[in-house]
Amino acid sequence: MLPSRKITATFIGVFLIGAMAGSLITWDFSDMRFSRFLNRTSDPDSMAARINQKYASDYHLTPEEQTKIAPLTKEMAQQLYQVRSRFANDVITTMNDYHQKIAEQMDPDHRTAYEQANIDRMKRMNNLLMTDPGNTSQDQK
Repeated sequence: MLPSRKITATFIGVFLIGAMAGSLITWDFSDMRFSRFLNRTSDPDSMAARINQKYASDYHLTPEEQTKIAPLTKEMAQQLYQVRSRFANDVITTMNDYHQKIAEQMDPDHRTAYEQANIDRMKRMNNLLMTDPGNTSQDQK
């Protein structure tokens, strides 16, 4: 093999190994954390239990320390749950408002296809953000 080809092959090999290592690190870090955050079965109590379990294992807390922080983690979980719900509703409300305004500017033929695409988008968005499809009010918790 020519020296320039060896350098090129080495460079490509190093790049591929780095890309694989970076992908594995990113996947390990973000895969379950984000999906757990957006998990539709999450409620404040299960979220607090996961937080307490993580703190206990990561910081080797004593049972007394766990008892002391339990009310705080429960309160934090309730706040996070409410913020997450408000975020989901704000995103959906904003998108619905603007998609309606955009649809009003289209010809009837284009509007029908656009509105059908928006119905499909809303189903996916509701699944991702864990909202009740019939409720986009700010009051949902």
